[in-house]
Amino acid sequence: MKRFISVILSIVLAFSAVGFSVTANQPVKLQEESSESNFFDNLTHALTFFKYGIENTRLYLMPTDRENISEFVMDYERSDGTPDITHLGAYYNSETGEVFGANYDKGVFDSGFAYNAILDQFYATNDCWQRQFGFTPIYDLFAKIAFDYSTKRIFFEYGGKDWMIQIWKGNYVFNMFVGGEVGLYNRPDGKLGMFYNCATDEEMMPVSIDVYDSDNIYVDRDATLTWWATGFKLADKVEPDLLTLESSLTFPNQEMCDAFVDSASEINGIECTVEGTTVSIKW
Repeated sequence: MKRFISVILSIVLAFSAVGFSVTANQPVKLQEESSESNFFDNLTHALTFFKYGIENTRLYLMPTDRENISEFVMDYERSDGTPDITHLGAYYNSETGEVFGANYDKGVFDSGFAYNAILDQFYATNDCWQRQFGFTPIYDLFAKIAFDYSTKRIFFEYGGKDWMIQIWKGNYVFNMFVGGEVGLYNRPDGKLGMFYNCATDEEMMPVSIDVYDSDNIYVDRDATLTWWATGFKLADKVEPDLLTLESSLTFPNQEMCDAFVDSASEINGIECTVEGTTVSIKW
């Protein structure tokens, strides 16, 4: 259910994306004063919409005092004709294409997900709230309610811990999104049960992810330091077995790299290429 809720929240970001695409082709409203806001402060203000009703809404970007960063702002009229404005607490980086929240690494509206307008892809942020819940295969069972994907789990031992690196590819949120994931998890060596902790900040590593089929590239994300590399794109349903997932993982040392490769090489359907401590997998 955790994974179901997580990606449902990404639909909220789709509205931000639509709003951006509408305003991107129109002049940006310029104001001398910069705008910095907290989403939760503005949420209370936004709830007045339900009390007063709104008309003549307009979404636009307001420059901030940070280079290349603008904030999404909406002005409108209440049903009684009174003009009003609300700062949405969502920001746009014109250089990178990122749409992100006031708490950068928590995602837009603290949902745990952000959006890249250049790549047209949604992705999880490192400090997303989902990180607090670790991982268990039970999540995949609940995910079948709304997801249709394939997954592989790669188990190995390193540094006194049992590690699991899991990969996914397929359809998300009632087949509205196509994408994939690479997750890094571990637990103390010998601990029983199915629960794993998400990798800590000290255990993160550079991970890239690409998901494509013969006709389309759905995810194309360069390696970033992370514990959960993801990418999702609004698209028609694709049979998971027709998708290819490629990922590179750069391990901190040769010992961990070798332990991963020894295990991954035994899993049907996964191809490994090794260069130093970087492993490229294709599935």
